[in-house]
Amino acid sequence: MKKTGLISIIAFILGSILTIWGVKSCEKKTYSEDSRVIAYQINKMNKMVVAEQSLSEIYTHTSKKSLPGLGSIYSADKKVTMLVNGKVQASYDLSKMEVELDSVNKKILIKSIPEVDLKVFPDVDFYDMDQSVFNKFEKSELNEIKKRGIAKMEEKIDRNKLKTEAHQQLIQNLSDIYQIAKIYGWEVEDKTIYATELKKIFL
Repeated sequence: MKKTGLISIIAFILGSILTIWGVKSCEKKTYSEDSRVIAYQINKMNKMVVAEQSLSEIYTHTSKKSLPGLGSIYSADKKVTMLVNGKVQASYDLSKMEVELDSVNKKILIKSIPEVDLKVFPDVDFYDMDQSVFNKFEKSELNEIKKRGIAKMEEKIDRNKLKTEAHQQLIQNLSDIYQIAKIYGWEVEDKTIYATELKKIFL
């Protein structure tokens, strides 16, 4: 009886140890799987978050050339008209976002997010040019006119609107991280300036 009782106790202890070990192993596996899923989801959002605006400007340049005192009689005129199209993008490069995953404590730490970046992509077409034999456009002059046309187009960019739209899209992308964390029972520790805004959404 004593031998049987001792065997039962040993079997119980071994069973308990194996059960605890099995649970711990499953927890680690679950954490690991969660980490991979969350890391994958965050990586999918590492593309540019973009707000875009298209612009178009017709720019005309004219100039005259005449001999001193003879301008009222004759002048050599030249004129060029350009169509300046522009695409403006406001973006956050989320591949530069600093994020750490603590799989043991099931925590996502968002350290920093890069600032919004505005980029202009101009496209210039010279579609009308009239010049005199005595007053022709030089290549350097056309390049300078092109720069002025682009600058004129850029004056129409609504930078505030673009930044607002980009911000809204960024919050949407970050909300996805919060949502993923909530599904898997993880906590988000946000050290960025967007933390307060996002916590209001997930209260």
